[in-house]
Amino acid sequence: MSLFSRWKKSKNQDLPNAFSNEKVPVHLEVHLAQSLGVTRNHMEDAIYALNLKALSPNEQFTLGIFMVADGMGGHMHGEVASSIAIQATASSLLKTLVEPLQAGEKTFSHDEMHNLLENAVQGAQDAVLSQVNGGGTTLTVALVLNKTLHFAHVGDSRLYLTSDTQPLKVLTLDHSLVQRLVELGQISQDDAADHPQRNVLFRALGQQEGFKTDIGHLELSEPCTLLLCSDGLWGLVSQDQLSERINNGNDYKEMAQSLVEMANSAGGTDNISAILVRIS
Repeated sequence: MSLFSRWKKSKNQDLPNAFSNEKVPVHLEVHLAQSLGVTRNHMEDAIYALNLKALSPNEQFTLGIFMVADGMGGHMHGEVASSIAIQATASSLLKTLVEPLQAGEKTFSHDEMHNLLENAVQGAQDAVLSQVNGGGTTLTVALVLNKTLHFAHVGDSRLYLTSDTQPLKVLTLDHSLVQRLVELGQISQDDAADHPQRNVLFRALGQQEGFKTDIGHLELSEPCTLLLCSDGLWGLVSQDQLSERINNGNDYKEMAQSLVEMANSAGGTDNISAILVRIS
């Protein structure tokens, strides 16, 4: 009979830090919050979060997939479009990324991750076009694989990042008419906030022409926080207010809900969705 002994860690030995040890996967704490808003009577936003960790002698990884979609096109069209976009994107990533990772079949380069995300969003675009006549949706995807953040984006939902050394910043670019006017220097950023066409998008899932997905990635070198949200949050709560709330709290579950409440207190003129991800 073979005997096996268990190695016991000394009480005085420090636990490894994920950002100082390349072999230790990061830890993800995830909280979601959503509200109809004050003036709406149905929900057209859809959100999604998947948090996986594998620790074994053969594989060690942390994977998080987070999505926000804000539907457009009126009751039914908008809510169906956002749901279909989330479902199609998730289905594609589960098949092409999650299953191979869990099976220990391969690792993924940045170019491969770029292609996986691009194909997943294109699949969501095809699904919306074929199943939702007259409907459309934004889609913002954040994918954390160990210490790398990958993201894909269409529309005007947003992905933010902040850390102890970096102020809150937007990683995505709004595909809106007013943002294009700001880029062209025709209006100021202050004018954009109250522009009558601030909700008009020139790029979204469900558009027949001009469709393109923004793809990017960022290496994470320190603990940080991600915020994904629909314009029901960022359109009513300023970036300074978002930053102050996120950087002055420790209870992330309560924090996610309080962000939604801040938008409702500011008028709640749209559906509100938020996903907070603490990466440590």
